[in-house]
Amino acid sequence: MRTHKVKSLIFVSTMILGLVLASILGSSMNFSPLENTTSLSPNNEIILFNNTDPIIDGYLDSYSDEWENATILTTTYGFPTTTITIRVQANETYLFMGFSFTIPEYSPINTTIPTGDSYNNQSHTWFTIVFDNNFDQKIGNELSPGDAIAVNYRAEGAYDCFINGTSPESFVLDVNATGFNDAIGFLTQKEDDFHNYEISIEVAKKLNSGDENGYDMRVHESDKLKFLLLAFENETAVYNYTTLNSHITAWKTISLETQHTYFSYVETYDEIDALLYVSDSSYTSFYNLTSIAHFLYQYGMNATIVLEDAYEFTTPSLDLVDLVILLGSLTDLTEEEIEALRFYAAAGGSLMILADGTDSESKINDLLTHFDMEIYNSTIISKNIAVNSSIIVTGNDIIDLPFLDSSTLLTNQPINEVVYYGSAINFTDEIGEKIIQFQEGDLYSTINVTGDYYIDLDKNGEFNSSIDLSLNDSATLQAAVELQRGGKIIVTASAELFNQTAFAQKDNKYFLLREIQWLLNSQNRINIQSYEVLESEVVEGEDIHVTITIKGDNDTVLDDVHVWVTLQTFKTDINSSDLSIKEDGISYNGSINTDVAPVAFVDVSIRMHKRGYGYNETALYQVFIDPLPRGFIKIDIVALIIFVCSIGLAGIGAFAIKKYKFESNGE
Repeated sequence: MRTHKVKSLIFVSTMILGLVLASILGSSMNFSPLENTTSLSPNNEIILFNNTDPIIDGYLDSYSDEWENATILTTTYGFPTTTITIRVQANETYLFMGFSFTIPEYSPINTTIPTGDSYNNQSHTWFTIVFDNNFDQKIGNELSPGDAIAVNYRAEGAYDCFINGTSPESFVLDVNATGFNDAIGFLTQKEDDFHNYEISIEVAKKLNSGDENGYDMRVHESDKLKFLLLAFENETAVYNYTTLNSHITAWKTISLETQHTYFSYVETYDEIDALLYVSDSSYTSFYNLTSIAHFLYQYGMNATIVLEDAYEFTTPSLDLVDLVILLGSLTDLTEEEIEALRFYAAAGGSLMILADGTDSESKINDLLTHFDMEIYNSTIISKNIAVNSSIIVTGNDIIDLPFLDSSTLLTNQPINEVVYYGSAINFTDEIGEKIIQFQEGDLYSTINVTGDYYIDLDKNGEFNSSIDLSLNDSATLQAAVELQRGGKIIVTASAELFNQTAFAQKDNKYFLLREIQWLLNSQNRINIQSYEVLESEVVEGEDIHVTITIKGDNDTVLDDVHVWVTLQTFKTDINSSDLSIKEDGISYNGSINTDVAPVAFVDVSIRMHKRGYGYNETALYQVFIDPLPRGFIKIDIVALIIFVCSIGLAGIGAFAIKKYKFESNGE
């Protein structure tokens, strides 16, 4: 007995040790490798629109008056450290910012207004606010300029300018580049008792510029805006990253909000983890496709950038993220990674694909074939030479879906016009509701452009009827998949839709915001008002009657909802039946027959689907099944004969055994 207990103790100890080792090894292998990644964390302050507009005169003393509704931030720069206090507020037209700090030296004011090279090359003290209008978190970018306001201490006022990333001068005035001067500003200074200089700066910047060249930020209600400060003391403003980066503060993020609430199931996004898998595109480098990470970060999400040659998709790594975004040609995807991504979506994961199928080495169609679509391997071009390959997607081209046209928590701005350049999607099977990835699913278009388009297979920019593929009257540029188990996929046949240049266009970023929220299940859900199964116990073969009331967000009435009831045993569907809508437009009822193999109980569930809302399912309701029919038992004559014969045979066998045993004992 004691030996038995010792053996049991050894067995249990071994099991515990194995579990501990497995958990250690599992935690060390999850989400790897991530050595060459960039992780971002959210940090932003709310700026409420208000009616208190400060007078831009450089005097910040009236805090209790013109700046009383401002949000106050602080930041530092340089060595020794200079602390800057920032006041920010806004109305519907302007962003107002006030800055105050103390410096040991100050160049006297010179009323000569700087122009051209003299502005950058003369040594003086100056202060600049840099806005990240292209979402790259850099103060200069050769692909698209960064917006800025420069305050020159030697001249009155502020100057609207931009950092183009290519000129030897750090800043180019907007008016010198046929841009718009949308900023005003003034500076005041006074010497304190310790011979330091107290500097006060007030600026106003138009939120929505009329500039079409991409030199100015465009910020609307509910947008996020990132900025930093760059300050020089008696130095030139020549374009030099080493020099510039030693004079900047950390990026600060502000959120412009009005007193409103929009529907969302997510109160905060700082628990959302997004993974961006980025590769080169035939049209641009991977770097130009990384702005989405910085963009998501500004909206409070944790975004991680991984390069295709430094990361491997596995089921454990995918289990750690809420959203996966694939960008570029995607030439390094292996069969194992494609399977992991496929089952990630099938199990309820959210997947956004911005792919470039024109690269002959692209593996994206190996993944998309599991969802009944593919991306053409060449650019879509219009036979209208005025359009060519640069397509303007208007609001009429975007399918009328709730997540693309209704207000959300992150934006209530309309989508008017989106610039598109890339390929198109071909559906390899019927679209609509059907079985996708072993479950109910819905495959449909989200962007269809009308016109005489073709796929330029010979890649010469001209239509050749014997080689090129004519698409006739319309082309699908983007498609979506909704799966019953919660999986959501958006596929765009262009990696360039959300690159750095595109983000300078306001409609592109609003379009992304809407799609991201839908992928994260944070808007447009089906709301189950009531749910009732009328029987808790039935005889096998009888009907179970069900009634349900359904509404949408904020108790809106939904039409065209597919509602059905399903019976399950051991989590496997046995049968299902559609419910009928009643005259009130929100109630559904119907019945389902329990003609199943004899079981003790069945699980009854209600499933619903509406395109653009996704699938929804109630909690399971258990109904007990009585396998015995009521009334007299009908005797099967053949079965009875077999039963009687079996009893007789059993009796003969028992007699023979007894006799044989007795005779044996007698011997």
